[in-house]
Amino acid sequence: MLTEQQKHEFDTFGFLLLKDLIPSEEMQVYIGAFDETMARGSGSVPGQPAEVNRSVIPFYRHNPAVYHHLLDDDKISEVVEDLLGEGSLFWVAEGHHRRRGTAWHHDSVGPEGMTHLKVDLFLDPVRADTGCLQMLPGTHFPELRDRMERWYGTTSLGDSAQWPAAVAMESDPGDAVVFDVNTYHAAMGDDHDRRSINISYIQKPSRPEHEEYLKSIYDSDNPYYTPELVEDATPKRMRML
Repeated sequence: MLTEQQKHEFDTFGFLLLKDLIPSEEMQVYIGAFDETMARGSGSVPGQPAEVNRSVIPFYRHNPAVYHHLLDDDKISEVVEDLLGEGSLFWVAEGHHRRRGTAWHHDSVGPEGMTHLKVDLFLDPVRADTGCLQMLPGTHFPELRDRMERWYGTTSLGDSAQWPAAVAMESDPGDAVVFDVNTYHAAMGDDHDRRSINISYIQKPSRPEHEEYLKSIYDSDNPYYTPELVEDATPKRMRML
């Protein structure tokens, strides 16, 4: 599904923006069910603006009839297989309802030889000043990340200032931002309501340190693999669990 150019860009910069990955009519189903599903998971009031950033993990647990279909979407799984190869693992899907920006951060630092990525689907149009993801190219490489952290320090990296090198991943519903979780990213702009679903996938583990990484990031008190996730699994989903 992806071109060689797109694969090269992901490997080089640590992210991709895929326009119109999910058709509008399909996205409307996921958008329509989002607020009620977030309310079930977070105790919020459906349809109300977010006063603070809220997250529900795993998101699909609270509406499997709708969101298991998203996990089985062939367009997403083809992108993941193109980037991670056969045998890649589904990890978890998160629901986010945000109003405030986020500071520069990376989500994790995986071991060498194992790529951990997220597919981020925004349910509202987002632009550079209204909360779209902003990425710092190449910061998934340890050498660049370490050099940057040594020079600027973690305090400067932790703020929410706009960096000259940042790339704004402006998107509309149906677009997908795919990024390596090692890559530094942020969101600029407070007081802009935005909703998103993030789906995580991990390259097939091949060394003991890869398995240790999986154990270190798994929340055993909040299992990602719910019984329903297995009970209605397609053969493809089962291969990825």
